[in-house]
Amino acid sequence: MSTKLVFFTKKSIAQNIHNYITQLVNTEHNDSSKSPIIGYKRKEFPYKFATLHGGRSYQSLILHVDPGNRSTTRGKDFQKRIQSELAFDIVAIRKHVIKSNEVYIPLEMLLNENSIDTIKQFILYAYHQDKLN
Repeated sequence: MSTKLVFFTKKSIAQNIHNYITQLVNTEHNDSSKSPIIGYKRKEFPYKFATLHGGRSYQSLILHVDPGNRSTTRGKDFQKRIQSELAFDIVAIRKHVIKSNEVYIPLEMLLNENSIDTIKQFILYAYHQDKLN
């Protein structure tokens, strides 16, 4: 459990995402930031594969695609797939810089607790990054 989950508007959705990610083998979370952020990484891998961001201006699940490689286009391609699946345009609803190795899933696009089933495949993709390179 993380004390940072209280910062989320959609607490039950954030809790479901957190529970799903933390049950993945060798996954650890870090919520020591002063910000309402929870980072997730595999113990044997140096980079985070996901971040749950509960900031006031936006609340999102951020998947780190091809972590450590800021020049990749894999994140942009993957962002298009997620946007198609969940029917949203990240540029239209977020005003921050979109990094090419990160994929943003706004929590407001996840309409209910069952939406976690829709994004599990994307979370697993980020989780298995070491096997994709």
